[in-house]
Amino acid sequence: MIGFLKKIALVLFVNLFLINLTQVHAQSSKLKRDSLRTLKLLKKTFDAVIEENNQAKSNELDMEIDGLVVDQTITKVGRDFYDLFFSNWDAPKNSKNYTITIKEMVLPGLATQITVLVNDNEVFKQRVQPRYEILEQMSNYASQRTKRYLNNYEKMKAQLDGDDQQGTGIF
Repeated sequence: MIGFLKKIALVLFVNLFLINLTQVHAQSSKLKRDSLRTLKLLKKTFDAVIEENNQAKSNELDMEIDGLVVDQTITKVGRDFYDLFFSNWDAPKNSKNYTITIKEMVLPGLATQITVLVNDNEVFKQRVQPRYEILEQMSNYASQRTKRYLNNYEKMKAQLDGDDQQGTGIF
């Protein structure tokens, strides 16, 4: 952004300098034509720099990472749950701007507590035993609940952004 401002300042400085130069030294028609060509060239360059900056801004907005699944597990049971969840996970089509976090808290005995968060909202929280069959069932259930949550979230977001929810601010 600073580089862009420097380019604009330089172009404006050169532009003003040439305008003043042409006003002071405009003695012949050839000099006037040359200065007009130079001004047109500077204007084209200035417009090209502005267009390039606008395209760079739009590209920056498009560069978002959607659908991260973050592993914050501690034990082998938690890692197995994460692997099963990730292998079952298929993101809904319309879902954007979300991060799924799988956390684990070790409990006394053989059980651990698994929590699945979507954008820091708790979607699934369950005690899990180290048996593989139970881990499979729980990961499938957690995956389904997460998909359902994302679908409902997108529907609610679309409803809130609809025309009936937007007002003019006048009572």
